[in-house]
Amino acid sequence: MKHVLAIAAAVLLAGCATSGMKDTLPKLSSKSSKTVPAYVQCVVPKWQALSPDAKGDAKDDKGTVTASKDGAHERLEVRANGSGAQVVMYELQKVKGDYNSSYRDEAISCL
Repeated sequence: MKHVLAIAAAVLLAGCATSGMKDTLPKLSSKSSKTVPAYVQCVVPKWQALSPDAKGDAKDDKGTVTASKDGAHERLEVRANGSGAQVVMYELQKVKGDYNSSYRDEAISCL
């Protein structure tokens, strides 16, 4: 019985790890006084310094910034909210024990 429970737990955890970034809790959810394009323009060069493949796209009312490096996948979603923007960051990191907060720190510095 213990083996069955261990296998079931492993299958559930594997499913959670591959189901997608939006299925995880956000690493950041905050409001910025900047417009969506201004916030994205602030974050993109900072994330590119961490990962050369980082890229961003912004319209007047929504934008995204993404980056991947060494098994870490970062996604920042920005939506217009009143006079500023709502910022939500999702991430998947390959090794949980060696958490790297650099992307989150840079996103916060642009708020």
